Amino acid sequence: MRISTSKSEAMVLARKKVECLLQVGEEVLPQVEEFKYLGILFTNEGRMGWKIDRWIGAASTVMRALNRSVMVKKELSWKAKLSIYRSIYVPILTYGHQRW
Repeated sequence: MRISTSKSEAMVLARKKVECLLQVGEEVLPQVEEFKYLGILFTNEGRMGWKIDRWIGAASTVMRALNRSVMVKKELSWKAKLSIYRSIYVPILTYGHQRW
């Protein structure tokens, strides 16, 4: 496996500030206190809760819009409504859930 040291950083999850030198080949990776992955900002203290709240808020907004524009349409079958729900609402709600 090849690791691109120019694109890599190290972060230690701890309550106190801890210095940990991570070396790849002859290069020491820079240690950071936060980094972004899949749009989620991770901190060295393990916090990311505000981001989850933001996604839930975005998903709620989309759900309200779907309820007003799609779910009330009688000409759409439940299968069509479920398909729209799964293709629009679910991805917004679950984006980045691997890291929650």
